[in-house]
Amino acid sequence: MFVKTLPAILFFGAVAFATTSTVHDTRAAKIPVVTVHAKDFSFDAPKTISAGMTSFKLVNDGKVLHHVSIVKLEQGKTLADFEAAMKVQGPPPKWVVAVGGPNAAVPGGTVEATLDLEAGNYVMMCLISTTGDPTPHFMKGMIKPFTVSAAGGVTQAGAPSIAAPTPEVHLVLKDYGFVFSKPLHVGKNVIHVMNEGPQEHEAIFVKVNPGKHIADLNKWVFDGMIGPPPSTPVDGMAGMAKGRTGIFTANLTPGTYAITCFVPDAKDGKPHFAHGMTTEFEVK
Repeated sequence: MFVKTLPAILFFGAVAFATTSTVHDTRAAKIPVVTVHAKDFSFDAPKTISAGMTSFKLVNDGKVLHHVSIVKLEQGKTLADFEAAMKVQGPPPKWVVAVGGPNAAVPGGTVEATLDLEAGNYVMMCLISTTGDPTPHFMKGMIKPFTVSAAGGVTQAGAPSIAAPTPEVHLVLKDYGFVFSKPLHVGKNVIHVMNEGPQEHEAIFVKVNPGKHIADLNKWVFDGMIGPPPSTPVDGMAGMAKGRTGIFTANLTPGTYAITCFVPDAKDGKPHFAHGMTTEFEVK
């Protein structure tokens, strides 16, 4: 997750439900919606939300891709501590815990991800870079601290509530691969994600352009994002630490899709897709 260990440019970022999952049985439950407006280059989002299951709705008001990568700052750490830690080469300290978030939204697009957050200090940021400029967006101001209060605490003014999503597909992230509990289909797919690997992983979910493949996306990103992208992001989940869970919905049309992970490996620094954490599949 730590940007200093990532390449300067990023394109966005079959098992039963594990009993260790922090996502609860949500049937008939209502959960709050926290809306995050992404601009070029800042976030408009509440400073405090209530603990528990929450749908984070990313609305991209900008002209380039943005996402919301959320990390929890444990041990009472603050944004200042986090920013200082990011200046130190090497893996992030143990008190920085990636918890997920809505992956990339195209300009004018909306992406949602449901997370179960405990009380504490958090930071949301955008790790994406723009074509022709390798500077990650968080270095341009797209980083914002927020507090998660005890359950029943402060919530976003006027925040709506929705029925908690009921997953129909389980997706396991591991070192190094993606395992779906069943194939995805045309239409609405509600996907529960859990990272069972010892390292942080993400789910960058894209629709591949005709005649292209996931290898083209990986190469395009690491060659400097020159020319038109070979794919389009379709929801997904930002980086998650071991044991973290979340839910996102993919509304799919027929075509070729792929899922990949750009998080750098803790041992050799190579992106996880270079270790085989990338796959391509057809939706008919």
